[in-house]
Amino acid sequence: MNNSWKKKMSGLTVTMALALIFSACSSSGSGGSTTEGSASASEEGDKEPVKITQVTNWFAQPEHGGQYTALAQGYYEEAGIDMTIEPGGPQVSSMQIVASGKAQFGMGQADEVLTARDNGIPVVAIAAIFQKSPQAMLFHADADIQDFEDLDGRNVYIAPGSGYWDFIKKKYDLTEVKDQTYTGQFVNFIEDKDAVTQSYVTSEPYTLEQQGIETRYLLTYDAGFQPYSNVLFTTEEFLEKNPEVVKSFLAASIKGWNYYKDHYEEMNEFLKERNPDLTLEGMKYGAEQEFELIFTDETESNGLLSMTEERWTKLQEDMYSLGLLKSKEDIGNVFTTEYLPGPSE
Repeated sequence: MNNSWKKKMSGLTVTMALALIFSACSSSGSGGSTTEGSASASEEGDKEPVKITQVTNWFAQPEHGGQYTALAQGYYEEAGIDMTIEPGGPQVSSMQIVASGKAQFGMGQADEVLTARDNGIPVVAIAAIFQKSPQAMLFHADADIQDFEDLDGRNVYIAPGSGYWDFIKKKYDLTEVKDQTYTGQFVNFIEDKDAVTQSYVTSEPYTLEQQGIETRYLLTYDAGFQPYSNVLFTTEEFLEKNPEVVKSFLAASIKGWNYYKDHYEEMNEFLKERNPDLTLEGMKYGAEQEFELIFTDETESNGLLSMTEERWTKLQEDMYSLGLLKSKEDIGNVFTTEYLPGPSE
C-alpha cells in the first residue's frame, strides 16, 4: 500500500469518525487521570515509567523514522516513558483513538487537526515532523508540464475531498481538468501518458521507477497550500494535566530524529522488523527524499518539529475560503510550541 493512499484514507477516516470521536471525548478522562498520577509519582522520586501510547498515521516506514528510533535507542525510556507505538492503517483513525483516551499522542496532517477542532474535537497540535508536505502531483517524465497551470485538460487521479487539490484548481483556474477517483492503483496512470496522479515523493517515484516508469512531480507545497505533515497531537485535557510528560515525549522524539538522520540505514533495519513489506532499498530512497522536507531553514532557525502562527493562520484561512471549515477559531487554541525545546537546546 503506497503513501498517497495513506493520505487519502487518513483524510476520509477523520471525516467519517468525527461523530464517534465527539462521543468518545466525554469519556476520555480516565486515561488522562491515570497518566497524571504516574507523572506525579515520578516527580516525587518514583522510578516507575509513565505508560504512553502514540499512534502513527500509517504502517511503520521512514516517515516515522525518528519516532521508532527514539523507541529503539531507548530515548523514551531515558525520558521516563514506557512507550508503545501503534501503527496506523486504512481503517485506523489516530484522531479517534487519541480523543477516546486509548492513546495519548497521535499523528496526522495539520488540515485534519483544523477539521477535527471545527467539529468540536479538542485536539491540539504540539509538533510538526514535516515542515513541507511530501504530497505531490506526479506525471510522466516526458509530459509537457512545467507548472500547475499545465495540469488543465488532463485526467487527474485524486482522492475526493482533497483540500490541496481544491486549492490548486481554484488558484490556477483549472476549469478543464478531469478528476478521476484515486484508488491506490496506478494501472490507468501508467497507460495514460498525459495523466497526473496524487503521490508522495518519498514513495511512488521510486516504486514506479522499479517498473520502468520515469516520472516527475510538482510538490503541492509549492502551489501555496502548506499544511504541516505528520503533525504530533494530543488532547487539551492531557496537555493540561501532563505538561512534563509532553515535554519529555517531544525532547526524546527530537533526539530520535537527529539520530535517524545520521543513521537511517541502520535504523531502517528496525523499521523493517515492524513492517516486513518494506524493502531496504525503498526505505533508503524514502529517507533521503524526506530529509529536505523535515530539516529545513525553518527548523534551523526555530528548532526541529517547530511550527509558526503564520503558517497555521494561512492554512486556516485557505481552508475556510474553500468551505472546508465552518468557522475560524483562535489559532492559539489549535497548536502550541510551548512544550518544544528551543533550537539551541
